[in-house]
Amino acid sequence: SASSQVLGQMGIHFWSRDYVEVVQLAEKLPPSQMKRVMEYIRFFYQGIASICLARQTHQPKWRAMGEEAATWMSRMKSVSNWNFENKSILLQAELHYLEGDLESAESAYKTSIKSAHKHKFIHEEALAYELYGIFCYENKMVDKGLKQLLLAVDKYRQWGAKKKVTEVRFLLELVDSADEIHN
Repeated sequence: SASSQVLGQMGIHFWSRDYVEVVQLAEKLPPSQMKRVMEYIRFFYQGIASICLARQTHQPKWRAMGEEAATWMSRMKSVSNWNFENKSILLQAELHYLEGDLESAESAYKTSIKSAHKHKFIHEEALAYELYGIFCYENKMVDKGLKQLLLAVDKYRQWGAKKKVTEVRFLLELVDSADEIHN
Protein backbone atom coordinates (compact mmCIF):
# COMPACT_ATOMS: atom_id res chain seq x y z
CA SER A 1 0.00 0.00 0.00
CA ALA A 2 1.00 3.64 -0.38
CA SER A 3 1.07 4.06 3.42
CA SER A 4 3.55 1.22 3.91
CA GLN A 5 5.77 2.62 1.13
CA VAL A 6 5.84 6.05 2.78
CA LEU A 7 6.51 4.43 6.15
CA GLY A 8 9.41 2.46 4.63
CA GLN A 9 10.86 5.69 3.26
CA MET A 10 10.43 7.29 6.70
CA GLY A 11 12.43 4.44 8.22
CA ILE A 12 15.29 4.87 5.79
CA HIS A 13 15.47 8.60 6.51
CA PHE A 14 14.98 8.09 10.27
CA TRP A 15 17.90 5.71 10.68
CA SER A 16 20.06 8.08 8.58
CA ARG A 17 19.10 10.98 10.88
CA ASP A 18 17.56 12.88 7.95
CA TYR A 19 14.88 14.26 10.24
CA VAL A 20 13.47 16.98 7.99
CA GLU A 21 12.55 14.31 5.44
CA VAL A 22 11.04 12.13 8.20
CA VAL A 23 8.60 14.82 9.36
CA GLN A 24 7.72 15.77 5.78
CA LEU A 25 6.85 12.15 5.02
CA ALA A 26 4.93 11.85 8.31
CA GLU A 27 2.72 14.74 7.25
CA LYS A 28 1.73 12.71 4.17
CA LEU A 29 0.45 9.87 6.38
CA PRO A 30 -2.90 10.61 7.98
CA PRO A 31 -3.11 8.37 11.08
CA SER A 32 -6.67 7.25 10.32
CA GLN A 33 -5.52 5.49 7.14
CA MET A 34 -3.01 3.23 8.88
CA LYS A 35 -3.12 0.05 10.89
CA ARG A 36 -2.17 0.59 14.52
CA VAL A 37 1.25 -1.06 14.13
CA MET A 38 2.11 1.34 11.32
CA GLU A 39 0.76 4.24 13.33
CA TYR A 40 3.10 3.57 16.26
CA ILE A 41 6.12 3.43 13.93
CA ARG A 42 5.08 6.73 12.35
CA PHE A 43 4.63 8.42 15.74
CA PHE A 44 7.94 7.10 17.06
CA TYR A 45 9.96 8.21 14.02
CA GLN A 46 8.12 11.51 13.80
CA GLY A 47 8.49 12.14 17.53
CA ILE A 48 12.25 11.61 17.71
CA ALA A 49 12.78 13.55 14.47
CA SER A 50 10.62 16.52 15.45
CA ILE A 51 12.13 16.84 18.95
CA CYS A 52 15.65 16.83 17.46
CA LEU A 53 14.52 19.47 14.95
CA ALA A 54 12.96 21.52 17.77
CA ARG A 55 16.31 21.50 19.58
CA GLN A 56 18.14 22.61 16.43
CA THR A 57 15.68 25.23 15.15
CA HIS A 58 13.68 26.33 18.24
CA GLN A 59 10.50 26.20 16.10
CA PRO A 60 7.36 25.55 18.19
CA LYS A 61 5.74 23.36 15.50
CA TRP A 62 8.45 20.70 15.92
CA ARG A 63 8.06 20.75 19.71
CA ALA A 64 4.28 20.34 19.35
CA MET A 65 4.74 17.35 17.03
CA GLY A 66 7.20 15.79 19.48
CA GLU A 67 4.87 16.32 22.42
CA GLU A 68 1.98 14.79 20.47
CA ALA A 69 4.08 11.72 19.67
CA ALA A 70 5.20 11.37 23.31
CA THR A 71 1.59 11.58 24.52
CA TRP A 72 0.45 9.00 21.96
CA MET A 73 3.33 6.64 22.85
CA SER A 74 2.58 7.03 26.56
CA ARG A 75 -1.01 5.93 25.90
CA MET A 76 0.27 2.96 23.91
CA LYS A 77 2.52 1.98 26.82
CA SER A 78 -0.63 1.32 28.86
CA VAL A 79 -1.82 -1.02 26.08
CA SER A 80 1.47 -2.95 25.87
CA ASN A 81 4.25 -2.02 28.26
CA TRP A 82 6.51 -4.62 26.61
CA ASN A 83 6.30 -3.03 23.17
CA PHE A 84 6.10 0.65 24.03
CA GLU A 85 7.84 1.36 27.34
CA ASN A 86 11.34 1.99 25.95
CA LYS A 87 9.97 4.09 23.06
CA SER A 88 7.85 6.22 25.38
CA ILE A 89 10.75 6.78 27.78
CA LEU A 90 13.15 7.65 24.94
CA LEU A 91 10.71 10.28 23.67
CA GLN A 92 10.49 11.63 27.23
CA ALA A 93 14.30 11.74 27.45
CA GLU A 94 14.43 13.80 24.27
CA LEU A 95 11.68 16.13 25.57
CA HIS A 96 13.52 16.60 28.88
CA TYR A 97 16.65 17.46 26.91
CA LEU A 98 14.68 19.92 24.79
CA GLU A 99 13.34 21.56 27.97
CA GLY A 100 16.84 21.82 29.47
CA ASP A 101 16.08 19.33 32.27
CA LEU A 102 19.38 17.50 31.82
CA GLU A 103 19.14 15.41 34.99
CA SER A 104 15.73 13.98 34.03
CA ALA A 105 16.92 13.51 30.44
CA GLU A 106 19.96 11.50 31.50
CA SER A 107 17.88 9.33 33.81
CA ALA A 108 15.31 8.69 31.06
CA TYR A 109 17.98 7.77 28.48
CA LYS A 110 19.40 5.19 30.91
CA THR A 111 15.92 3.82 31.70
CA SER A 112 15.05 3.57 28.00
CA ILE A 113 18.28 1.65 27.33
CA LYS A 114 17.49 -0.80 30.16
CA SER A 115 13.92 -1.26 28.93
CA ALA A 116 14.95 -1.85 25.32
CA HIS A 117 17.53 -4.38 26.52
CA LYS A 118 15.05 -6.15 28.81
CA HIS A 119 12.45 -6.38 26.02
CA LYS A 120 15.05 -7.42 23.44
CA PHE A 121 14.65 -4.46 21.05
CA ILE A 122 18.35 -4.35 20.14
CA HIS A 123 17.90 -1.71 17.43
CA GLU A 124 16.08 0.59 19.84
CA GLU A 125 18.69 -0.07 22.52
CA ALA A 126 21.30 1.02 19.94
CA LEU A 127 19.25 4.12 19.11
CA ALA A 128 18.93 5.03 22.80
CA TYR A 129 22.70 4.65 23.27
CA GLU A 130 23.27 6.82 20.18
CA LEU A 131 20.92 9.59 21.33
CA TYR A 132 22.30 9.41 24.87
CA GLY A 133 25.84 9.67 23.46
CA ILE A 134 24.90 12.75 21.43
CA PHE A 135 23.22 14.24 24.51
CA CYS A 136 26.37 13.66 26.59
CA TYR A 137 28.64 15.16 23.95
CA GLU A 138 26.44 18.22 23.43
CA ASN A 139 26.41 18.76 27.20
CA LYS A 140 30.20 18.60 27.58
CA MET A 141 30.34 15.05 28.95
CA VAL A 142 32.59 13.95 26.10
CA ASP A 143 34.10 10.80 27.62
CA LYS A 144 30.69 9.53 28.68
CA GLY A 145 29.33 10.40 25.23
CA LEU A 146 32.10 8.47 23.49
CA LYS A 147 31.34 5.41 25.65
CA GLN A 148 27.63 5.56 24.75
CA LEU A 149 28.40 5.91 21.05
CA LEU A 150 30.76 2.90 21.23
CA LEU A 151 27.96 0.91 22.87
CA ALA A 152 25.62 2.06 20.08
CA VAL A 153 28.11 0.81 17.47
CA ASP A 154 28.25 -2.57 19.21
CA LYS A 155 24.45 -2.86 19.36
CA TYR A 156 24.02 -1.76 15.74
CA ARG A 157 26.64 -4.37 14.76
CA GLN A 158 24.68 -7.06 16.67
CA TRP A 159 21.54 -5.94 14.86
CA GLY A 160 23.34 -6.28 11.52
CA ALA A 161 23.00 -2.59 10.60
CA LYS A 162 26.32 -2.10 8.82
CA LYS A 163 25.44 1.36 7.50
CA LYS A 164 24.53 2.57 11.03
CA VAL A 165 27.80 1.13 12.35
CA THR A 166 29.66 3.18 9.73
CA GLU A 167 27.63 6.33 10.44
CA VAL A 168 28.08 6.15 14.22
CA ARG A 169 31.80 5.37 13.83
CA PHE A 170 32.08 8.52 11.70
CA LEU A 171 30.24 10.45 14.43
CA LEU A 172 32.68 9.00 16.98
CA GLU A 173 35.61 10.26 14.93
CA LEU A 174 34.05 13.74 14.74
CA VAL A 175 33.41 13.82 18.50
CA ASP A 176 36.92 12.60 19.28
CA SER A 177 38.49 15.13 16.85
CA ALA A 178 36.44 18.00 18.24
CA ASP A 179 37.42 17.01 21.79
CA GLU A 180 41.12 17.00 20.84
CA ILE A 181 40.78 20.46 19.27
CA HIS A 182 39.13 21.88 22.40
CA ASN A 183 41.67 20.35 24.80
